Amino acid sequence: MKRCPECNRVYADETLNFCLDDGSRLVWNTTESDSPTAIQPISGESRTASQIDIRHQDIQFCETADGVRIAYSLIGSGPLLARVLGHFTHLEVEWEWPDLRHLWVRLAEHFSVLRYDGRGIGLSDRYTGEFTEETRQADLDAVLNAVNAENATLLGISEGGWTSATYAIQHPERVSRLILYGSYCRGATARPGYDAEENEALVTLIRKGWGRDTPAFRQVFTAAFFRPDADPKLIAHFNELQRASADAETAARYWESIHLRGDGRDIFKQVSVPTLVIHCQDDLAVNADEGRVLASTIPGARLVLLPSGTHYFPTDRDVIDKVVGAINRFSDEAAKGQG
Repeated sequence: MKRCPECNRVYADETLNFCLDDGSRLVWNTTESDSPTAIQPISGESRTASQIDIRHQDIQFCETADGVRIAYSLIGSGPLLARVLGHFTHLEVEWEWPDLRHLWVRLAEHFSVLRYDGRGIGLSDRYTGEFTEETRQADLDAVLNAVNAENATLLGISEGGWTSATYAIQHPERVSRLILYGSYCRGATARPGYDAEENEALVTLIRKGWGRDTPAFRQVFTAAFFRPDADPKLIAHFNELQRASADAETAARYWESIHLRGDGRDIFKQVSVPTLVIHCQDDLAVNADEGRVLASTIPGARLVLLPSGTHYFPTDRDVIDKVVGAINRFSDEAAKGQG
């Protein structure tokens, strides 16, 4: 175990190098009296954010059809809402930072919120194989099977929107609605301004610098997720989240796999479930025009544009209020329409 010399917080994850509270470099813990609090399940009736025990989450594991163990977490109560995001997640590190955790706590007031780390990412099994659309579908299918999902709402974030839409098309009996945040139907190679040489340079940068203690290399990617005026501590934590989520080779292979996507509009035209598209007006990674194209491609989809520049799931409390409000209204209206 490791310990922060400043705040004395103890970490069971020995891959972490910096404190998630104050950014201090961690040291090896030599005492046995300080031990991290055990992760406990959260259960019970629907509660407000202040009533949900935000100190703990229940992390469990399931197995995909091809034998990969996938880590997942389920909090709250109510209709199932599954977060689909393969790109560099870590259930434990996300949960440790209040700004990254707040959206899930708010949504857990009304939903059973399911989050998971895809294969090779976060707490899930290491993976040396090829990342494909099929492996992403297999990971999502495994966690939905593990919780006996029926009438699930899939919340696809960024590249997870593609995975969510594909799954909804293939399993209409299991998915009741889609929410796509910061997503796209035109993959990187089909968007205006795509630069193959620049993309290859970014892959090389990941392979060379992703796992280093200094966050300078990962900051290149963090800068595309958050505005320049974002909280420096949040930026530091997100840099650490990226490092903890995957080793350099895995991160490079995953990045390459999602940047091979082309024009998927013919796929998204097949979506038949109620769909809400949420996109930030000043998204730095996926232009808001992609959100408009996405909403116009999916039959009957609604579009909500947010006054924000965050590509990753929102951390600003005012923006979170708008997102949660939009999701709750959409869910209630869709349920009435299906009733």
